[in-house]
Amino acid sequence: MGMDHRTPSLIVSDPRGLAVRSVGYCRSRVDGPAYPRINRSLFDLSGRAAKHWDPRLWPLRKSDDSTPANLSQIYSLSGAVLHTVSVDAGTQTDLPGLAEEGLLGWDSRGTQRDIFYDDSLRPVAVFEQGDGQLRRCTERMTYGCPGQGDQYHNQYGQLIRQDDTAGTLLLASFALAGQNLSQDRRFIRDAALPDWPEPEADRELLLEPGDGAVSTWRVGPLGDVLERVDARENRQRVSLTVDGRLSGSQLQLKGQVDWQALASGVRYDAQGQIEQETAGNGVQTSLTYDPQDGRLSERQAMGAGRVLQHLRYAYDPMGNVLGIEDQAQPIRYFANQRIDPISRFVYDSLYQLIEATGWEAGAANQGPDSVGRNDPAAVSNYRQTYRYDEGGNLLALTHFGAQSHGREIKVARYSNRCLPYRNGAPPTEEEIAAAFDARGNCLELDTSRFLAWDLRNQLGSVTPIERASGLNDSEAYVYDGDGQRVRKLRMLYTGTRTLAAEVRYLPGLELRDDSGTGEALQVIVAQGGLSDVRVLHWESTPPIGENDSYRYSVADHLGSVSLELAEDGRIISREHFYPFGETAYLAGDDAIEVSYKTVRYSGKERDATGLYYYGLRYYVPWLQRWVNPDPAGQVDGFNLYRMLRNNPMTFFDEYGADPESNSALTTATGIYHTYKQRYSDTHRQLPFEMMADITDNQLKFKTTKASETTLAKVKDKRFTLRHYTVGSNKGEEPSFNQIASNFSLVHKGVKTLGGKGGNTNEKDWTKAGNSPFTFFLLAINGEVNERRFLQSMTHFAEYDLEDEALEAALGKGFESVEFFASPDVLDPKHSADLGAVPMVKGRLKDLKALLIGNSGVSAVQIGRMPARDLLNKIDLAFGGTLEIKIPGSVNVRAWHKKTPARMAA
Repeated sequence: MGMDHRTPSLIVSDPRGLAVRSVGYCRSRVDGPAYPRINRSLFDLSGRAAKHWDPRLWPLRKSDDSTPANLSQIYSLSGAVLHTVSVDAGTQTDLPGLAEEGLLGWDSRGTQRDIFYDDSLRPVAVFEQGDGQLRRCTERMTYGCPGQGDQYHNQYGQLIRQDDTAGTLLLASFALAGQNLSQDRRFIRDAALPDWPEPEADRELLLEPGDGAVSTWRVGPLGDVLERVDARENRQRVSLTVDGRLSGSQLQLKGQVDWQALASGVRYDAQGQIEQETAGNGVQTSLTYDPQDGRLSERQAMGAGRVLQHLRYAYDPMGNVLGIEDQAQPIRYFANQRIDPISRFVYDSLYQLIEATGWEAGAANQGPDSVGRNDPAAVSNYRQTYRYDEGGNLLALTHFGAQSHGREIKVARYSNRCLPYRNGAPPTEEEIAAAFDARGNCLELDTSRFLAWDLRNQLGSVTPIERASGLNDSEAYVYDGDGQRVRKLRMLYTGTRTLAAEVRYLPGLELRDDSGTGEALQVIVAQGGLSDVRVLHWESTPPIGENDSYRYSVADHLGSVSLELAEDGRIISREHFYPFGETAYLAGDDAIEVSYKTVRYSGKERDATGLYYYGLRYYVPWLQRWVNPDPAGQVDGFNLYRMLRNNPMTFFDEYGADPESNSALTTATGIYHTYKQRYSDTHRQLPFEMMADITDNQLKFKTTKASETTLAKVKDKRFTLRHYTVGSNKGEEPSFNQIASNFSLVHKGVKTLGGKGGNTNEKDWTKAGNSPFTFFLLAINGEVNERRFLQSMTHFAEYDLEDEALEAALGKGFESVEFFASPDVLDPKHSADLGAVPMVKGRLKDLKALLIGNSGVSAVQIGRMPARDLLNKIDLAFGGTLEIKIPGSVNVRAWHKKTPARMAA
């Protein structure tokens, strides 16, 4: 009997087809029982998810009536979420406008947020007020228009100035397709939260004097970035293959004539996966994939005639990593042990990691303290076991090795907030409650390290040392308007001196200054293909060796930096990690060189606090948890602190919001092979079946139609569908006469799953289930709403829904062909809850009635509404990104050349 014996996944639906329960079975021992894990959902009369319970809180309701739901939501009449209560993230109340734009927001910390818009519903100012604080304008946005902007640099209609929490961002030039070509970042004088006045001249007074940091880009006709010049005039350029993939990259440092190759000879397989590349230091990396499923089976790096890395992977049928062997490492003997360079992993029936074995050196790191170098000969075997509760919280980690130890964690009764045991004793409910604020942000790493949060629930500072008298040491963080960290400031107080260290993060560049050492360092960050390249250029005296030190990273399948190599291929450092990110082994010849390694586990920066910064939040590796709830909401389940679904060897998280399988391409390939035998371009029902399977029936379609009386008022308005594309060379018409779905293009061998472009997003396959559909924009009386991608389009095909020629486009039975309409499902603001995305579905012949019926436009308004206004209203009802999807492929009768006059402003 295997671990997965009799552990099916079940879904229980109510008479409306809504999934009210999902059941999984958890077995953690082959000879042990399988316990049910029940997720429960409650829907309101309109079919909207009102309450959710996870497998931990749902059973608790039987004995405790006061047990809350993990998530409760209240909706407006139009379906927008107005009020959310989360046991992890607290409460959030939002008041939208008539077009569903966010106007006001309040949360359980007492923070209020107001957003103001111009007549085009573009945000122009953001005001925030914390509990007991003054109201501040934290953002102002300015857009290009006649009299304010340069039309020759395509500024009209674009955001050209943004005053945010970090300073001011000036956007000087744009490509035809809308990409930013030049930005100027200026920082505020004081890192405290600004209050931006309305006059621009007054805003300038809050900024640091002098010139800002200007970064520029050069892009190709299809929007691919070809060259970047950073704020210190270092230049990086890339070369692309004919289908838009990277073939090589080069770097030219300021003041130098020659270009340094970073990557060359990049070669791809038929699925678009990299097979081989050569780094600028001569190290060649080769990747081998299993021909049956496309999974990575070997990764090898060779330089100077020796093997530097040779990882061999083993998987179970579901793609979980079972073992990794580094054949570049020798078998070693130490302290009466044989140490094989092999790591092995065991999972329960829910694919949570429950046991790991491997090798380590020195004492295991059990907290935020920095890890020193290890003796490369003093290694030993280790074994770790992990135990979780029903909600996916780690309860206990037991480590067996040269120094055995353990870690226990106590979880709050009604939430997933938790604290580790201290001195062998579990924390009380009151202690756990005091360790988090009302929005679930952790306030302490341990008894001596404290955290403070800004009004946007971003980590504002960490106090590593708190003194009873005098100033506290601190590390503070500043973020831009997109929530990305752009500044880090560390203050150390020694009694007689104040030591300040600062990092400023700019596109492709980090500026590091330290008043204690007098160091002024530029770190040029470049993409060399499979790995990042970091060039250390000292403006002060280099602490060791010559200036302009090139450091090439060699990573594993998760992006964790296993090796750092010098320009001559010499190993600077070698690091090995435990499964959840703590360092198991770190070695290097020179302590100073090793100390400049900042990018480590999962390719993320490790701060002096021991936290890893992912872009949207911070990870605590010694607790295997995020430090605050998922900003994307319930996109990864109802435990908002859980890391990588407790499967860290298979999943990775790019930004700290939504884990992905390292084999996303493999998953997409599996979906293709599952359905390819049944697929045909004229099978109009299979795409809907595929989408339901891939999204676990999460999508909820509205079917309300406008009345005949309402439709009579718009009978003069012609509704058509348009598909835009790029013509052949020299502006000629496209050479194809069929609009094919992504699935069809792969089926015919025209595209590959690993290729680049709008038709090859793996998430269309693995998350949205969009791959077997063709995409269209709505036009009314020849007007279409502007989309950024339209800038580079040259031709379109158009379909009149009342034209008999539609039969030629769709084939026989076209009268029964269905469509569905929605916003861009992959937009991050929708990905958290696919069931809340506004969608309609029905027959194509009813498209006009369905779109108007769900637009929110009253019968009184619609009769006198111009075509463009009606188009805007319908578009806004779908988040301003309305897409019409038709299953299968559609024939083209004629191509029309796009002209600016056909665009709605």
